Amino acid sequence: MTTRGGSLTTKASRTPAKGKAPLGNGAQKPSSRSSDLSTEVAQQRAAARVRVGVFAVFALLATLITTTVQGVEGNFSFWLDRVGGTQAPFSIPVAVFWAALSFALWATAILQWTRGASFRWRLAIGVASPLLLFASIAALLDGTTANLTVFFSSTLSFAIPVGIGALAGIVAERSGFLNIAVEGKLLFGAMFASIASSITGIAIAGPLVGALAGAGVSLFLAWLGIRYRVDQIIAGTVINIGAVGVTSFAYLRILQPYSEYNRPVGIEPIQIPLLSDIPVLGPIFFALSPYFYIAVGLVLFFTYMIYRTRWGLRLRSAGEQPSAAGTVGINVVKLRYRAMLIAGLLAGFAGSFIALSGTGGFGMNASAGKGFIALAAVIFGAWNPVYAFGAALVFGMTNAAADLLGGLGVSLPPQIILSIPWVVTIVVVAGLIGRVRSPASAGRPYDQG
Repeated sequence: MTTRGGSLTTKASRTPAKGKAPLGNGAQKPSSRSSDLSTEVAQQRAAARVRVGVFAVFALLATLITTTVQGVEGNFSFWLDRVGGTQAPFSIPVAVFWAALSFALWATAILQWTRGASFRWRLAIGVASPLLLFASIAALLDGTTANLTVFFSSTLSFAIPVGIGALAGIVAERSGFLNIAVEGKLLFGAMFASIASSITGIAIAGPLVGALAGAGVSLFLAWLGIRYRVDQIIAGTVINIGAVGVTSFAYLRILQPYSEYNRPVGIEPIQIPLLSDIPVLGPIFFALSPYFYIAVGLVLFFTYMIYRTRWGLRLRSAGEQPSAAGTVGINVVKLRYRAMLIAGLLAGFAGSFIALSGTGGFGMNASAGKGFIALAAVIFGAWNPVYAFGAALVFGMTNAAADLLGGLGVSLPPQIILSIPWVVTIVVVAGLIGRVRSPASAGRPYDQG
């Protein structure tokens, strides 16, 4: 036994226990791992309790509002056969919407309390959000009739570029590359799609060239971030800003003076035989742009590819633990380049919708922030294609509600309704009601060695 600096040390304390190898600098003690795990579990339980309180408060407010709107009617209508055809008006008491919302919120609070951290609270918010929106619309209409066919069609159309743009963000970030430049790719895709369609006179040329333009921008971003290790957030931001400047200059100096290069062949909605003749549902779901059905197919396809295939497993491993993926023979750098190529094709294709569906060509800042909304959908959807597309539908509903109320002359600033999903997204990202876990290595450069 010796004393050093006032502390006692023994031979036994300096010698590793028999049968146990000393821990190296790179090893992690089992107690440390278990401590991290217990901390994460505690955080999840605490977040679950906070969500219970939040859902209960909103449920109580909805219940109180239900008692104050008794006797108020909400007037709505649907187009039965086609838009502009036979109209079917109907009325629903506003209290019914608020009662349904309060029931859904109370059920959500109870399920959150009983199931704890395992409860799928994002799905519950996705169900409650439309109820809240309709309850608010019904209360604000004040006897004015709102056509819901146009409302739902506008919702689905808005979700097309946002949903496909969200897929672009998911594929790239699942591989470990932060895809901040979705907005820029939408702009370039829209501009080149309009030019290609105008020059060739072929409808399919627009989406193809738009996708290729997005792929080119995406590969340039990947080259900066992977080859030269430029900060991916800064590089994406620069591309977004540059896209606004380049496309605006091209519009003012080329497309406006020479308008023949900005008269694309539009891709019109299609009428699906038999299904489009279904009353009420036909004009909403089966008389839309082909882009919508392609978007739904892409969501299902990438959901399967990411979670059910070897490619998806490698993609996710590159985004979570690229070093471990590299040790088993996965070329992480090549995989990230390919993921960015796919993301660029998706974003450029989404941008072509903006120029070819109903807008009459490309205009300055035609994307109007839809790329940033797509990134918000990625975060709110927890990097899951289905949840992200659901978030895109919620954003579409708020946009359609703002247009509807503005068209009917309701004296409510549309920014209030448009801000609702953004507020929810900020709350989610801040971790106030749950932890948002992005791919662990997203945004971190990786050297294959």
